Amino acid sequence: PGDGIWHPSDLATNSFGQGIAVSPLQMINAMATVANGGKLMRPQVVEKVIEDGEMRELPPMIIRRVLSERTAAELTEMLAQAVEKETRLARIEGYRIAGKTGTAQIPDPKRGGYDPELPIASFIGFAPVDDPQFVIMVRIDKPRESPWGSTVAAPVFKRLAEELFVLMDIPPDQVRLGGEAK
Repeated sequence: PGDGIWHPSDLATNSFGQGIAVSPLQMINAMATVANGGKLMRPQVVEKVIEDGEMRELPPMIIRRVLSERTAAELTEMLAQAVEKETRLARIEGYRIAGKTGTAQIPDPKRGGYDPELPIASFIGFAPVDDPQFVIMVRIDKPRESPWGSTVAAPVFKRLAEELFVLMDIPPDQVRLGGEAK
C-alpha cells in the first residue's frame, strides 16, 4: 500500500494469488520450507561437485526459520487433506502426499489484463508427508486439455512421484511406519 500502483482491490486479489508472480524455484523453495518443518533452505540443484579431480559434497544450508514447527505441521496437514479430498489424480496408493494445485492467467500487456486462452496449470507437492524426501513442481504452460492444475498437472506429478518412490527405495507408509502394506 502507498507505492502509487497499489489499489485496495489488490488486497482481495492477492489473497488468492492474482497479481503475484513467483518463479518455479521460488515456489519449490516455499513448499520445501513447509516440508522442512519451517526451515528455509538455500536452494541448490546439485549435491556434489567435482573440482580438480576431487569430489566435494555441498551440504544443505539452513538460511533461517520462517515458520514455527507447529505452523509447518498444520500447513502440511492442510496440504495433505487437499490432495486426499480434492486432487484425486495426484494420489498414490500407499503414500500420503501433500500438495496444491494452481491455475494462473498470463498477463497480456497489449489487451491490458489477462488472456483467458493462455493459462498456466500447475501442481506442487511433497512426499511422504511424515518424512518428506522430495518436492516436485509440475507447470504446464498453455495446456490444451484443461486449464486446471488438478486435471493436467496432478497426473504428471503422480507419475514422477511413483518413479521417485521406486528410485529412492521409499517403501509405502504402512511399511515405513511399522505396519504391513495393503
